[in-house]
Amino acid sequence: MTMSSEIIEQAKNLGILIQKSKEFNDFKISKQKMDSDENLNDLRMKFDSCKEELNKEISKESSDKDKIKKLSDDLRSMYEQINDTEVVCDYESSKKALDELISNVNSIISESAYGRSESSSLGSCTGDCNTCGGCF
Repeated sequence: MTMSSEIIEQAKNLGILIQKSKEFNDFKISKQKMDSDENLNDLRMKFDSCKEELNKEISKESSDKDKIKKLSDDLRSMYEQINDTEVVCDYESSKKALDELISNVNSIISESAYGRSESSSLGSCTGDCNTCGGCF
């Protein structure tokens, strides 16, 4: 086995570990809940329909500005309703936690691969770029 294939194999193992993490499990559950929420799906279909209607009205040669404004307002309202639902908030929160885990893992791998010592910021990213030496 070459060094490259060994590295790839370890990356696959790391992916399996990530899939066993709490962050991944929370994300998977929240996505399933979001995807199966009938009220949310109905609202999304109404949103898509309104968006399509708005696009059609905008593309008309003699579009109705009042209709465009009403559709735009309706669209904005539905967008806020969708994003304010508990299942979407839970999904976004769990996705953010999983993204942070993956980002931290990627940072550690990148820093290690470029020879930064363990005394650098490995694994200690605060999310605020002002607290470290910067990106490379």
